[in-house]
Amino acid sequence: MKDIINDIRFAEDRDSFIKELKKIEWTHWLNRPYSVFMATICWEGVREKFYSRSGLHGLGADNYLYQFPDIYYDVKFYEKGVTFFDNYFKSHKMSDLSNILDITHKRHVVSLGEIINDNNKTIPQKIALVSDMVKDYLFYLNVIPNLEEYFNKRIATEVPKYIQGDYSRFVGDMCIPTKKNAYVLMLEELMSGVPIKEIKNKYGWMRSRDGFTDFYTEEDFEEIKRGFKEPQKHEVIIPEELKDLAKELKELNFFRTDRTDKFYEFHGIARPLFEETAKHIGVSFKDLADYDANSIITGQPKRYNKNFSYGLIDNKYIVSNEPLISDFKKHKSDEVKGRTAFKGVVRGIARIVTHSNDIDKVKEGDILIAQMTFPSFISAMQKSAAFVTDEGSITCHAAIIAREMKKPCIIGTKNATHVLKDGDMVEVDADKGIVRIIK
Repeated sequence: MKDIINDIRFAEDRDSFIKELKKIEWTHWLNRPYSVFMATICWEGVREKFYSRSGLHGLGADNYLYQFPDIYYDVKFYEKGVTFFDNYFKSHKMSDLSNILDITHKRHVVSLGEIINDNNKTIPQKIALVSDMVKDYLFYLNVIPNLEEYFNKRIATEVPKYIQGDYSRFVGDMCIPTKKNAYVLMLEELMSGVPIKEIKNKYGWMRSRDGFTDFYTEEDFEEIKRGFKEPQKHEVIIPEELKDLAKELKELNFFRTDRTDKFYEFHGIARPLFEETAKHIGVSFKDLADYDANSIITGQPKRYNKNFSYGLIDNKYIVSNEPLISDFKKHKSDEVKGRTAFKGVVRGIARIVTHSNDIDKVKEGDILIAQMTFPSFISAMQKSAAFVTDEGSITCHAAIIAREMKKPCIIGTKNATHVLKDGDMVEVDADKGIVRIIK
């Protein structure tokens, strides 16, 4: 296995770099509390050269902006993606993307094991190799807005021909995946009597969605088992003319979860190497999260604050202890608006959940507020009276679970985790798609 010579460079001329960064039209996308190490080990993967390695030519962003905890994307990248998928799906299916990801992941897991056990390579060499592989996941992580735009257009065009009135619930029911994601497979093994220790060894990584959070313990899996409830089945009659679209939407929903499962499983498998890396530079494993991975590769480890910023233009990047662009508008309001996934009106205390570490603070009757929900949030969703998300469409995880649990749900607010705060008393009016702070 040859060593990787990475062409990424730290931008020495900070002022010129920021000047170029400000010329780009940035749009807020996600709120994610990532670490410096996570950013610098893989975010270069948004570049077109890495997208092309998956056979997806002409789609890369080549620039990126993160200002803790917010991710921004280039408007031109989004527009390019819409055009790309209009053409892509003339000769491809969603399963093509899922299959490429699956092949890539299986290959990388094997290679990762070889790297970890290779005694002839230095830690910086190993990190460089791992960094090169993990970049291959970035296309799949970043492409969801483009895929949602493409399929939302298809839904709006095709479904009203056969379904009268508000068709959002019909679409949500017809797109429940038939393929099983990692969480579903874990539950099946857990409930079938597979020893908890085996479950922990196989699926413990699912709790660590940033590479550094502790894995699930055996006690955690015992609690998941005690709280398990059989999901309700939805009978939905799909007109023959919509069956192809339904198949694509089922695959999209599976892909949405599967892509992050594989990304975080890769980091979970790499943890022994990351722990070895921390020892190599003389810091604790938790502190490694604040180090620039590329600086470790070059032998000059550099640490940053947790509230950092990261900018990428072409093959140059900057990590900063302060915002690179300081004049983004802040959200100031006492309400947020989104799209109804399941109707109903409830009141409760807002609990902001940005990470699986946060789910324990959700109590019975609380309102779960998240950027998006994941299978690992299920225990908190069972306690919640309603769900509100920044992201998502009527085919997203939160929408599907809301319909299964028959709980009010508002999705796609864009800013709920910014406007609302832990402890706010809120009213979720999912009949109108509005969340108001009432106390």
